[in-house]
Amino acid sequence: MTRVFYSEEEAIAAVGRLDRARLTRFLRAQVIYPAEASGRAVYRQVDIARMELLCDLCDDFELNDDALGMVMQLIDQLHGTRGDLAALLRALGEEPDDVRRRVQGRLGR
Repeated sequence: MTRVFYSEEEAIAAVGRLDRARLTRFLRAQVIYPAEASGRAVYRQVDIARMELLCDLCDDFELNDDALGMVMQLIDQLHGTRGDLAALLRALGEEPDDVRRRVQGRLGR
């Protein structure tokens, strides 16, 4: 898998509503965490998607930096929980039928 990194200028160009001032705001609010390459900040595709979401939140809800941080923290927690649930479902799928039926019965399904 090839890792693709975006420079600051490329990230700004990739996200239509992002400008240098807004990127600086996101960095200061610690809701974007760039990687580093050759002593410079670089951004991954996931960072680009996160910047798009942040722009949506700012434009649609006019969130201040504290609220923006809180919303992103909740989104990150939800994303982690979703991954945990997917792993649990995969593990349950590998169990014998009787175990799966017993667990499903306890869940009330």
